[in-house]
Amino acid sequence: MPVHPQAQAFLDQAAGAPPMHQMPVPAGRAAFDAMAALGGPPEPVAAIEDRTIPGPAGPLPIRIYRPATDARLPVALWFHAGGFTVGSLASHDPLCRTVANRSGCAVIAVDYRLAPEHPFPAALDDAWAALQWVAAHGAELGVDSTRLAVCGDSVGGGLAAITSLLARDARGPALRLQVMVYPDVDWRFTSPSWTTMSRDYFVTREVAEWLRGNYLPDPAQWTDWRASPLLAPSHAGLPPALVICPEFTPIRSDVEAYVGKLRTSGVPVDYWLAAGMVMGFVSMAGVIDAGREALDRIGAALGAALARSTPH
Repeated sequence: MPVHPQAQAFLDQAAGAPPMHQMPVPAGRAAFDAMAALGGPPEPVAAIEDRTIPGPAGPLPIRIYRPATDARLPVALWFHAGGFTVGSLASHDPLCRTVANRSGCAVIAVDYRLAPEHPFPAALDDAWAALQWVAAHGAELGVDSTRLAVCGDSVGGGLAAITSLLARDARGPALRLQVMVYPDVDWRFTSPSWTTMSRDYFVTREVAEWLRGNYLPDPAQWTDWRASPLLAPSHAGLPPALVICPEFTPIRSDVEAYVGKLRTSGVPVDYWLAAGMVMGFVSMAGVIDAGREALDRIGAALGAALARSTPH
């Protein structure tokens, strides 16, 4: 099908703005944060707490969203989008509120370090440190960290994939679900969709190459599986996955290759290819109906996976 009219309206609006790779990094960060308005009015939640936890380079900011205060809630970590260069707690505040309410889980957003100030593997080191710390300090946080999931969108979805691999190899923390929303899983940019969809669908090759240069300045890093989890030696033994991808995005072939690797490795995967959609639509639930549907799917999957029963 063609691009959905709601997604096309966003593309038309975005076409009038300067490309991110032509903006100073601080301006790009401010513009990306401003896009949070497309998520619609932020939903109220029972409690929000900003705090820091120990990180590999100093205190690491996190934000905890609780849909209820009278229960020891399960936990879903959320790693935000932004090409490792933009994105923040502010950019994903509406999304995290909604996921907390839809899932009944505490959602912990991780404000990992950004490039180009902090190139690879800084973001991954922060994400992995956050996962390990939350798993070990559930009682301190007032959550049940034995019921744990990792989630993220775009590069954050890639971080969810990579931390799942690290947790498997380290024999913990035990994860019940990995939620990967249009995850970046291969930084080589050589798959078919990079030829057919890298011009007209919000994320262009020029922007992607600029983001890659910020976080992965050495081309040898593009094939490190800790950047490109598609290239991990094995995908067996990973937690079940929910994967969401828009129809129109240059990373579609990479995402579908990752889904294929998970499935052939015996990992249960629920894959939704969102017809007519473009990159970022899940953060645009205020103006794109499919964004709301995606958040409903994420909430239901987390709620089911992190229920009190023993994980399957």
